[in-house]
Amino acid sequence: MRRLAAPGLFLLTLTARADVVTDMRAVVSQLHATKPIHVSIDVQNSRKNEGRFANQQFTGTASLEVVEDDAGLHITFPRAVLERADRESREHTADPRKQTPTRAAVNDTQATEIADAVNFAGPFLRLIDSAKKVSETRAMREGHPVRVVVLKLTPKLPPEATSIFSVKFTEDQMTVWLGDDNIPVAAERMQRGTAGFMFIKGSMTNRSSWTFAHVGDRLVVLCDDSAYAGSGFGQRGEGRSVQVVTVR
Repeated sequence: MRRLAAPGLFLLTLTARADVVTDMRAVVSQLHATKPIHVSIDVQNSRKNEGRFANQQFTGTASLEVVEDDAGLHITFPRAVLERADRESREHTADPRKQTPTRAAVNDTQATEIADAVNFAGPFLRLIDSAKKVSETRAMREGHPVRVVVLKLTPKLPPEATSIFSVKFTEDQMTVWLGDDNIPVAAERMQRGTAGFMFIKGSMTNRSSWTFAHVGDRLVVLCDDSAYAGSGFGQRGEGRSVQVVTVR
């Protein structure tokens, strides 16, 4: 009986270890972000639109200090950033051709996205909620051994995306670089698809790349590099947003 049981237990162990997505979810779900954290964030946003209806291009930067503790999320913009944004607004009022890149960068800084940056466990779990493993390989990243896990995502779209605008993704794939502790050290998501309204259609590509750090009981996004490109309706647009986080 013992000779028969041993191979059986070995197979069960292999089966449990083979489900890397389940293991990843289990470990990340234990990161409850209860300990306070203080970070500095530098943001750079760029936008470019050209075509029949609008032609615009700008790059804006902003910096901020963030503290999350028992009282909540505290976001502080340096006085210099606010003064620069105000100066741009005055100049734009005097000459509408002048752009307001700093003000745009500040406006693009959403509190919920900042909260996600210092506590990405929940957003990460939602990203892989419908994930199916495509492949898993071994590699080195920045001198450390990692597992490279490729996932196919099938997120649910809001009703209006399919009933009104006919949004369809032909590709939605996520690559996760996973440490031996089953905590992700980096991830990248690629989406390609089309969107249309009646007889008008356009194409779109979205890329999101994250670099993570395990800080206390948090999954922190050290770098969030996201880009998009799309064309249709006589317009072509592209943009990129880079957010760099420094833990204090």
